[in-house]
Amino acid sequence: MNHSPTQKRRTSQETREAVLVAARRLFFTKGFDQTTLMDLGEETGLSARGVILHFETKADIIATLYIRDYTTRKAPMVERPQGSTHAQRILDFYFWMAREDAANFIAFPALWSVSAKWSPAVEAEMNAALRRMREPVRQELSRGMAAGEFRGVDIQHADEMIWQSYQHGLRAVSVNGGTPAMAVPQVFKTLEALSA
Repeated sequence: MNHSPTQKRRTSQETREAVLVAARRLFFTKGFDQTTLMDLGEETGLSARGVILHFETKADIIATLYIRDYTTRKAPMVERPQGSTHAQRILDFYFWMAREDAANFIAFPALWSVSAKWSPAVEAEMNAALRRMREPVRQELSRGMAAGEFRGVDIQHADEMIWQSYQHGLRAVSVNGGTPAMAVPQVFKTLEALSA
C-alpha cells in the first residue's frame, strides 16, 4: 500500500477494523466461502499476506465479527406475570436470541463449518463472550432448581445442554430452511428433560 506524504498511515487497530468492515460486507454479499483473502486485501488496500498479519485465518475474521455481535447484545430476561415458570423465561431468552441471530443467520453455515479452524485465542474469546451472554439462563436455572422446577443438575452442564440444543436446531434449520426461531423447540425439549 503506497502512502502519499499527506496520507495518514493507519494504525494496526484501524487496519483490523477496516478488514472487519470489508469482511462483514463481503461475507454477507459474496458469501464466506467465495470471499478470498485477496478480496479482503483489495477492499482494504492490503495484500493477502497483509490481511493474515492481522488475523490468523479467515475463520478468525468471521469469529471476531460474531464475538463483537455477541458482546454487544444486552440479554434481557423478559419480565413475565407472576406464576410463569423459569423454563418460560429461558424460552423467552432463546426467542430473543433467535431474533438477534436473524440478521447473521445467512452466515451461520459458514460459522458452523469453520469453527474447528479458529485459533486457540479466538476460541477462548468466543467461549467467554457466549458465557457472559448466557448468564441470565444460568441465573434462571439456579432459581428453577431452588424452586424445584428443574432436577438438581450441574448448572454449567444444563446451560451447555440447552445451548447445544439451540445450536443443533440452528443447523437443522440452516439445512432445511426457515428462521432461527424454528430452532427454539429444540430448547423446549431440553428444558422438558431437565424438568422435575
